[in-house]
Amino acid sequence: MAHEAADGWFEPQDAEPRSWRVRRWAAPVALALSVAASIGAVQLLAGEPAASGTPDGAERKPRFLLSVGRMGHPAQGSGPEPWFQVRAIQQDRTNRLVDEVRPPPSAGQARELVAGPDGDFFAVSSRDRPCESRLYRFGLAGDGQVTGIEPLAGGVVPSRVAGLAISPDGDRIAYTTAPCDDGAQPSATLTVRDIESGDRRTWSTSGPTIIGGIVWADDNRTVGYTIGDVRPVGPSGTSRPGRTTGRDIRNVAVHALDTDGQLDTDGRGADLRGGRVLFRQPDGPGNVSTAVMAPDGRTGYGVLKKGEPPDTILFTFTEGNPMRVNGTIPGKSNTVQLVAVSIGEERPRYACLGGVDSLGRASTCGTTFAY
Repeated sequence: MAHEAADGWFEPQDAEPRSWRVRRWAAPVALALSVAASIGAVQLLAGEPAASGTPDGAERKPRFLLSVGRMGHPAQGSGPEPWFQVRAIQQDRTNRLVDEVRPPPSAGQARELVAGPDGDFFAVSSRDRPCESRLYRFGLAGDGQVTGIEPLAGGVVPSRVAGLAISPDGDRIAYTTAPCDDGAQPSATLTVRDIESGDRRTWSTSGPTIIGGIVWADDNRTVGYTIGDVRPVGPSGTSRPGRTTGRDIRNVAVHALDTDGQLDTDGRGADLRGGRVLFRQPDGPGNVSTAVMAPDGRTGYGVLKKGEPPDTILFTFTEGNPMRVNGTIPGKSNTVQLVAVSIGEERPRYACLGGVDSLGRASTCGTTFAY
């Protein structure tokens, strides 16, 4: 049971630490949260399935590491920059290159790598001139060799694409889009696209907003996402149009959208804010850096930063109830915290979880899953 603290946050009277686990590989669901750090490569871990009849969990060990571009120092490779690499992870935790993939015709730079069900993998590539993105599907052979790269139906997307999430049945994908102009006002959109036909529907909302944490529920029709309001912040902490030195993200909320049911009369997506609200950022100090819906479509988990140096607060939430604090990692000055969090879900999320802003302005996506 939780009670409201004096500053407006909800604190637990009896913690349940076993509902949160910090693991070396954090499988099957992992979310890496980097504080004051930049991770250069977009990476994906492919793990071994659990033995038959055993729980699907931390005992799975990753076999392959997929990485956009070339891992390591440029001098370690020769020739043009690869689209992405596949490396086998050795028993001594070192890795060796097993495949280096060249970009398909007309593909831009690879931006995200995401695992789907049934051994499928997905890649997002984009270029700024012309502003466009392309989505591809491929497989991995038992030795890590990439097989069968093919573009998805539906053609080119005339914008940047980020936050890719694959439905559990592998039939649909969800993602957000944005113009290639970095100076454009941020806005939140959600597109759901049928993988085989390419048919799509798009939802949006008004005002300067960001969207992240895009995931599917087990029902294959509900999509969860976080949206937040963006306020430009000048040197003095006040808004200064044209002289923005940063962005303040406030009013973060997690919504659950019925993508089959919430449509306008003409069949287009309705407002993103019309989805069920599962979590809303409480009043008071603190910034939510992560908030993600769980596969049941009613609960979820998140991370917020509070204080200076900021404490890392892990929390869970349930629709219709206040957030519940599950643990706090004290902040330390001039240090980097890298936290891997999992909540014991029984299947991979098939999503690129990059925080509350999928287009992230510093997005690093990765996930662990069974292969």
